[in-house]
Amino acid sequence: MKAHSFTNKPNEYCRHTLTKFNDISMKDSFASKLTYDCLEEICKHLKNDKASLFSCVLLNRSWCKMAIPVLWSRPFENPMYGNNLNIFWIYISCLSMNDKQRLENKGIRLSNPSQRPLFDYPKYLRGFDCLNFQIALNQWVGKTGLHFNSNNLMDKLSPTELKFKTELCNQILGPYLLSHSKNLRHLKYDHDSTGILNILTTYSSNEFFQMFIKLETLEFKDTIFHENWVSRAERISQFASKLSLCNRKLHNISIALEIGMKKQIQPKYCRPILELIKSQNSLKNLEICEFWNSSCSNLFFDALKSQSNSLTYLSLTRLSQYHLLLPVLCQCNNLVTLEFWTIKEHDERDLDFAGLTCSKRQLSIKKFICYDHGDDPDFLTLVRGIIIRMANKNLRELKFQNVTVELLDLIHIYTSNISNLYLTIDYSTLLHLLPILSSLRNLEYLYLFEYKKISLTFELIVHMAKSIPKSLYYLDVTFQLTPVMLKILLENCPARLNVLVLHIDGMDDKYLKVLIEYAERYQSLDTFKFDGNNIKFSHEMYNKAERVISVIRNFRTFTLK
Repeated sequence: MKAHSFTNKPNEYCRHTLTKFNDISMKDSFASKLTYDCLEEICKHLKNDKASLFSCVLLNRSWCKMAIPVLWSRPFENPMYGNNLNIFWIYISCLSMNDKQRLENKGIRLSNPSQRPLFDYPKYLRGFDCLNFQIALNQWVGKTGLHFNSNNLMDKLSPTELKFKTELCNQILGPYLLSHSKNLRHLKYDHDSTGILNILTTYSSNEFFQMFIKLETLEFKDTIFHENWVSRAERISQFASKLSLCNRKLHNISIALEIGMKKQIQPKYCRPILELIKSQNSLKNLEICEFWNSSCSNLFFDALKSQSNSLTYLSLTRLSQYHLLLPVLCQCNNLVTLEFWTIKEHDERDLDFAGLTCSKRQLSIKKFICYDHGDDPDFLTLVRGIIIRMANKNLRELKFQNVTVELLDLIHIYTSNISNLYLTIDYSTLLHLLPILSSLRNLEYLYLFEYKKISLTFELIVHMAKSIPKSLYYLDVTFQLTPVMLKILLENCPARLNVLVLHIDGMDDKYLKVLIEYAERYQSLDTFKFDGNNIKFSHEMYNKAERVISVIRNFRTFTLK
């Protein structure tokens, strides 16, 4: 038995090609003759393929100069482990002698303080992810030791020393990287990153201006449960206030502030954060969790209104006062996607917003997404129903974590142009959906998630299959179909599927045999994706399937017999 993971390797063709560049003739005939514009485009294309970028560094000086800025543009975007942590030695080598001396004066041993790197790496920083930086720094300090009195760099630190040295390195390195970056475009502040917000007091207003003048994306996420929540909120507020003065070109803002003990951020701290949104000239994407009390609601909706001509994506978590939201949405003529994460239940005083169900105003949104089960299904149906009515024929995509029969009826009446439908359903809503499904003549993508186990019968499978419109090419279902049920589904489906996604435990060769027969008969199925526990396919059957289905991709490691 041999375990396999058949996930596609990114940019495999590029990596294979780049290995040939090590040949001298290839360098002379191709690599050295490309223009700088071509080199730049190639390196940008490979930004997620670190191995190929490292190959580019080794080709020649021109390739190296183009690849290094891409490699070092966002080093902390993902968590770091193992040898990757050595990036901190390189960054420390970039520090001034004063900062290095400051570290040594506090007992942090540097192996070669006078060493300078070949490149000024901090200036290439385009994105800074505070939490990943902080976690990686903690691991690096713990791994290397940096011990007070020991000559052995690998000696372990006591918890007190580890905390002290990590905080000191954070306070020096974090602001240093931000202040020396020439083109910072993405800042992700995730929870309390010691030293990062201290740039408010460390640097002058002009230096602050220079750091963030080119920022395009700001992500703020903090969970404030402990006693210093007031000072944390104050620092975030000060940061937002300064940023709104120096940068009005943010395209993406994401703010999620969670306050414990049922506290709320005081209005004086809320206002600068909301004013930051309002100050932008062309905000395109906004994700926000309601952290303000009702006294600041008008400030938020005024800020939202100020971006009505540019906003294309809006994601709201635990928002209240929908009667104030809907008139603003009507003015957002370029809004494509509206997303709700947890619909906050209504206040009795806000029930007048239900009158908007009769509104003839049109919403421009094409994608409406709502992730919420909710304790009050009637209120959920009311909120979703208003949006569906007001967007009606503009809607192309609906994604609901849970639906009611009433909501399905609204989908049937108002969304005749829908092309993508994602629903979580149970037995009763599935039965109600099937007649509606057959009427959706433009449906191309269907995803059905079974959140309560549905007892499948052959009659129900046939009914489901015949309800699928001919326009469908992508089907993704979580039903626990047997091989026989799968065959019945495919044989009775009027659509010729291009993509099929199954989430079934215990799949074996019988399932592949059904898919091979379908692919050979209709010549339409070119992608099969699957997921589940205890999946076992034989080499022979899997290879046969690969000959008739272009892409076979799994979401987990599975076993070939």
